[in-house]
Amino acid sequence: MTEKVRFQRRDNLPMPLIYLASPEDLALWYADGLRWSLDHGERSLSISCFDTQRTFGFDTARAARIVLRAVTDVLYDHPEAESLTILCGDEESWRAYRFCWNLWYAERKPEHGEDSSD
Repeated sequence: MTEKVRFQRRDNLPMPLIYLASPEDLALWYADGLRWSLDHGERSLSISCFDTQRTFGFDTARAARIVLRAVTDVLYDHPEAESLTILCGDEESWRAYRFCWNLWYAERKPEHGEDSSD
């Protein structure tokens, strides 16, 4: 399953026009969107992540952990999904989501302070 997931750093992503009160709400919103896409025949999925501290007022690292757990649960429950691209719209989300993912799944753990541009 983890081989289906890739990360992209992309500037100028449109911000979601929603308000969510917690990382759990954000994770549910992403998971529901992925399930909706799968129900409508999409197999190449994506989510767009942002600095939630700046956007919603809650910790980005905590949001990354909760969101990644929720979206990987969707992938485990839906083997028909071919891929999930996690688009990061700023440096803070890029670092938080990649760090969490690598902590859980990377075969080779990056050294502390290693450049995040890979």
